Amino acid sequence: MPTILCLSALLCLTQIPPDFRDRDRHPLAPSLPLLTKDESKKIDTVIERFIQYDIGVLKGAEGKKALDDFNNLGPEATFNLVHGLNRTANIQSSCPAVIIAKKLASIYLMTEDLQLLGYSKDLIGIGVTGKRHLGVIRDLQTNILLRKGYLQRKALVGGGTKSYAELESAINKGTIAQKKAALTEAEKRQGPKAIGVLLMGIASLDAELSQWSRGLLDKNLQRESADSLKLLMKDKRKDARLAAVSAVSAKKLRLGSELIDLLLDPEIEVREASRQAIVRMANGRDFGPESSANVGEREAAVMRWRAWWKTGK
Repeated sequence: MPTILCLSALLCLTQIPPDFRDRDRHPLAPSLPLLTKDESKKIDTVIERFIQYDIGVLKGAEGKKALDDFNNLGPEATFNLVHGLNRTANIQSSCPAVIIAKKLASIYLMTEDLQLLGYSKDLIGIGVTGKRHLGVIRDLQTNILLRKGYLQRKALVGGGTKSYAELESAINKGTIAQKKAALTEAEKRQGPKAIGVLLMGIASLDAELSQWSRGLLDKNLQRESADSLKLLMKDKRKDARLAAVSAVSAKKLRLGSELIDLLLDPEIEVREASRQAIVRMANGRDFGPESSANVGEREAAVMRWRAWWKTGK
């Protein structure tokens, strides 16, 4: 087993801070939050200060803080760490590359994100021409392949590799247990096809299974981006629009314009959910419409909300 993998088990892996859990997901790795430019820049600064500490430029209390800040970086810093590794691996006398590689190994050892592993494998070593740390690079790439292989074998044993056609067939024709297994597998995936499978469960005539599927869809949509939720808010399926509104509200996304549009939705459930979501966004301010409002009253309420969204927010 590569040395880095053994050493990585000794590292303390910092979890994603709670305030990152409601973030949009990184487009290359759904287990990671999508950071702002400022947040990414701050992480790069932490990594750079650690490098300065490790090569002896930062000393004393300032050096200790640089080390502590580096140790406190969590999985959200993965891609920044990869870039830092590639840069320091080209410094022939550099030791930071080894430490950064160990930290990355600890992250990969714990992740179940196959996309993160795949993209990391491709990124690690890009631009590295120095020979001293090529062994470190190869060890880390091997660790990634081992972890990826383990997760794929685990999915295969657990029945986690079914096609969407197989999942849909199980929901249409399977027993309750088989339907729940298919829905559970779909929840772990992302994208329109996974959402479609979960919506099939919601449409079930079995009230318990329908409610259970709704909970899985709500959980699934917490990992979707704001752009994906915007599209889902315009979906022709009522349950898709309802779930999207619920996710937007839970994630506290500022999609006021889209919520206001849904106040004219043909389905009363969608209108009511959208109204509740935007009232929460407005800290209790409520411009209607009432559930019993006619078309004219709904349109008037929408005008009031649009005026508020444009000037008040």
